[in-house]
Amino acid sequence: MTLEGFKWSSPPRRKGFKGILFLGFLLTLFSTPFAWAVSPKTLSDQQKEVEAAARNYLEAEVARDFTRVYGSLYPGSDYCKANNFQAYRAEAQSSPVRITAYEILRIVLLEENPDKKKFPNLEEFARVEVDLVLHYSDTNQKADVNYNFPFVKEGGKWYKL
Repeated sequence: MTLEGFKWSSPPRRKGFKGILFLGFLLTLFSTPFAWAVSPKTLSDQQKEVEAAARNYLEAEVARDFTRVYGSLYPGSDYCKANNFQAYRAEAQSSPVRITAYEILRIVLLEENPDKKKFPNLEEFARVEVDLVLHYSDTNQKADVNYNFPFVKEGGKWYKL
């Protein structure tokens, strides 16, 4: 006896249960962004500082203001250590990927330094969740993506890491 051609099927009760789970997932999915949305009324002073730094960085990306974008990057990052402004600008100008729009969804302040050996002088860390609209100039395609940008504070100033 072989099992070829045999079709497994779920009992009817399981399909109903899956439907309920799927409906619950959809309700959670659609209600979550409202709970996470960034509202100036609900942000702490520290989150407002991070939000201002994130908006500065993202608006510079949208405007393709390379000087401002590079100035938003953490100077002690591996990227900035390996790439001066001219190298960054050449890379950015040749990239077909452009941020055309963004929406900040959530700002999370991290309690402790996740890498004290690598970043001993950093005062604070944050994660900024953003919905981005990307445009690929080489294919003229658009994509909506969700991304978490890390931000760090040094010398009283917030930078994108």
